[in-house]
Amino acid sequence: MMNEYLGTLPYHDPLYEILLSRVFTDVRDPLIHVNRMSHRRVYRYTEERTRTAIIGKFFELHDAGNDRIRRLKGEYDNLEKLRSYGFDTFPNYVVRPITRDERIGLALTEEFVHGRDLDHYLKKAVYGGEWEGLKEKLSKLSAFLFALHERTKTGAAMELFPVGAYFLKILNRLFEQKVISDHDRGAYLKLMDRWLETELFDGVEKVIVHGDATPTNFIFSRRGDVVAIDLERMRQSDPVFDLGMICGELKHAFMWRVRDPYPAERFIRHFLKSYAGWLRDAKRTFREIALRNPFYMAMTELRIARNEYLAWNYRNRLAHEAMECLRWGLKLK
Repeated sequence: MMNEYLGTLPYHDPLYEILLSRVFTDVRDPLIHVNRMSHRRVYRYTEERTRTAIIGKFFELHDAGNDRIRRLKGEYDNLEKLRSYGFDTFPNYVVRPITRDERIGLALTEEFVHGRDLDHYLKKAVYGGEWEGLKEKLSKLSAFLFALHERTKTGAAMELFPVGAYFLKILNRLFEQKVISDHDRGAYLKLMDRWLETELFDGVEKVIVHGDATPTNFIFSRRGDVVAIDLERMRQSDPVFDLGMICGELKHAFMWRVRDPYPAERFIRHFLKSYAGWLRDAKRTFREIALRNPFYMAMTELRIARNEYLAWNYRNRLAHEAMECLRWGLKLK
């Protein structure tokens, strides 16, 4: 994660008055240090004396119609909504939104939570062999996601169209980037259609999903609490949407860092069994999840392959792994 120190927030900056009235209300003349946390205009603001910190997310005013901007502007409401389901208390917690002000392109300020993200424990497992530590964190994450999905059940069946549309959007981007050919895109689409036409999705109840369940979007506090951040992609969908994304990220973590995806399998199985274990018929639930999981894992591998900071050969390998995952998964049903 990026962490570039930019200096202190000027007194004349409109944000200074906002933070003074909403965050640092008990501090006289606060001195606020600014760190840039992302290329996407995400900043951390830390008051020098109290060490109180918050995160601020901004958007470009002239891009207000952009899809990502609309999602970013909706994150404040998403956080509020999830916290209303009981995620405003530990151990399963959603970060607290503080304020927003679209006049200055401020989409959201939220509390900054100290801790280590899942990617930290992935690195320790990959490079240091600390596998039990990663399994423990995956168990805690499974409990968080189970609580999220269980509390937000809608009683209605999930819609397949948004899933297919998102899959197609990813494929089109990969084609534009020349990671896959037009012929490959057609092959992926045929596989996608075969998946979505199966009975595996029949009657699946839609729930609220995180929608961007990547290792950097879950923080673990020192006492073991799970804190979810970055809810701009929150939506209603299949609960396995989140689970498959975590599984795809686990496979990528090993394949990218040590060129071997197979050690991830034990963690994928542990994570899915931990999630299923929260239900009465854990064995049946595990099988249902495991049958749909390859579809979402493959979609996640394709999603990751869009990242231009990755080597082209590796991105191509990810796409190939996704193709194999889709084919293999269809043989299981």
